Amino acid sequence: MKKILTTLSILFSALYLCAQDPVTEAVPDSVAAADSAAVAEEVKVLSDEELLCKQAAEDLMKIYESWDVKRDYDILMPRIKSYADNYYATGKDPDESNQKDLQVLRENYKKLINSEISELLKNLIRVDLERVDKELAGEQKNPALLGYLEKSDFDKIKVIEEALVKEKASSISKEVNAIRSSYKNIRRYSISFDEMLDAIYSEITRFTDKRLYFLYIEDPIKGGLDAIAEDLAAYVRIKEPEFKQKIQDDIDELYAEKNKAIEAGDKDLQKKYYNQWVEARKVNIDKVNSIEVSRITAIVGGFLTAPGSYDVNFDLVQKLRTDSPDLKVYFENILKAKFYNDLVTKFKNYFRFEVEKGYRTYRTNILISTFFFFILFFYVFTTVKKKKDSIYIRRIPGLDAIDDAVGRATEMGKPIIYDSGLGDFVNTQTIASMLILRSVAKKVAEFKAEIIYPAYNPMVLQVAEEMIASGFLDAGYPEDHKKDNCFFMVQDQFAFAAGLSGLIARKKPATALHFGYYAAESLLISEAGFAAGAIQVAGTTEATQLPFFITSCDYTLIGEELYAAAAYLSRDAQVLSNLKLSDYGKVIFGVLFLIGTIMLTINSDWTFIADLLDTH
Repeated sequence: MKKILTTLSILFSALYLCAQDPVTEAVPDSVAAADSAAVAEEVKVLSDEELLCKQAAEDLMKIYESWDVKRDYDILMPRIKSYADNYYATGKDPDESNQKDLQVLRENYKKLINSEISELLKNLIRVDLERVDKELAGEQKNPALLGYLEKSDFDKIKVIEEALVKEKASSISKEVNAIRSSYKNIRRYSISFDEMLDAIYSEITRFTDKRLYFLYIEDPIKGGLDAIAEDLAAYVRIKEPEFKQKIQDDIDELYAEKNKAIEAGDKDLQKKYYNQWVEARKVNIDKVNSIEVSRITAIVGGFLTAPGSYDVNFDLVQKLRTDSPDLKVYFENILKAKFYNDLVTKFKNYFRFEVEKGYRTYRTNILISTFFFFILFFYVFTTVKKKKDSIYIRRIPGLDAIDDAVGRATEMGKPIIYDSGLGDFVNTQTIASMLILRSVAKKVAEFKAEIIYPAYNPMVLQVAEEMIASGFLDAGYPEDHKKDNCFFMVQDQFAFAAGLSGLIARKKPATALHFGYYAAESLLISEAGFAAGAIQVAGTTEATQLPFFITSCDYTLIGEELYAAAAYLSRDAQVLSNLKLSDYGKVIFGVLFLIGTIMLTINSDWTFIADLLDTH
């Protein structure tokens, strides 16, 4: 009996132990809690907004994954490889040349350190010597080019060069010359390398950007982006009533706070809430929608899987040079990364346009102003066209001087030199100068004088020739026009100034006329005319050059007087219309400014003038 009881006791104990979970009992409460939190995190339910953004991200990734990278790889690889091949195959081998120059630098650096030079220069040389030693030991900054100089290295070398010049020691002249020659060679290869790298990057960018350019974008990509943008835009539009109510609530709340501050007599608080209230009135639904677009775009970005960071760099050039086995994969990754970035940017643009498209009521003021401007323009133009000969324009003393100057040139038997500065043919100052030139050419023809026009821009030269020929034709003496007197000089600022100054010194003109766009060469030109004893009349809208013309010329057309002179002399209806419109515009804005100032002075809550002019 005793044996039976003992056997049953052992059996029940074994069954009890088997029924227990030894792992669960051994796990502390903190670990169990952490596991529960992890499970809860895994089963987190996404909101409707997050589900919509996740679906948009998945659709966007489908567009990305369906892109055929092989097509672009086959086209681009030969092109970019040619850039690298041309760099290494032209002239000397860059690595071999730079290695020799680095050895020259190391040798001469050591000599200079042991010579009698300043301690400061020795320290500078030691720093660069350390860089040279690393490059020669194979610790290159740029694996594709031995001895490559970064921007910081250029700056350090420049400091060493300047310090060597200051030493002025004949005992180190040999070393200095050797160092400067090596600097020059290494710099040249480094700059050429950067240019080659930029060319590769530009070629890739130009080609891949074209895939998503609005004129060339493929229909499947465009259709997919449109669909994603429309779904997200529909979600934003549903919330527009809520946004509009929030805008109005903010305005009302700030206005109430401002009134409370007035009742409390707290001027600082009143000013604070008033400024906030004015800014709140400028907020419109498009501004809120723009913020919403940025927020949702960020959520979509959280669900996207970026392909990684790949760029056109030293490693790519090294792989191109050595024809590395992983070149194909590396370059495909660059193209994928570039296409991904362009695709995401294009998606943002499509989404923003889809949300913001339609009539923007807050820009009605711009629409009305545009219609008003065109009505005013056509009224002024038609009026001016009918009465252009009788329209009054204030006489400018410099214009009277032109007649006298042409007459003086005729009496003295000397030529007139006319130049239009550095502007191209679309520059407004150059256009005004050409109109003045035609009038001057007409007077020159009438007085039987000679006009010389040296050109800075070859395109402007063609226009100037036509203006002078038209002027002689208007005077009735087309046969007196000498085409050889209109010639191209040089399209370089100071070379043009030197050439024109030399021409004035040789020809000794009776009159020199300078009308157009000028920069630092203005004083050089006008001083040459002053030295030659010519009567000079100049005109420009460049405020920085006016003091030089005023000082050295007899008469100067200041600022808008240049355009007024063109209108006065040419009597062209369109030029006169522009002049009159400019005057009317000044009057209109002056009146609005005056009304706004009075209203703000009488009652600070009258902000409708500011609202009327605000374009948000």
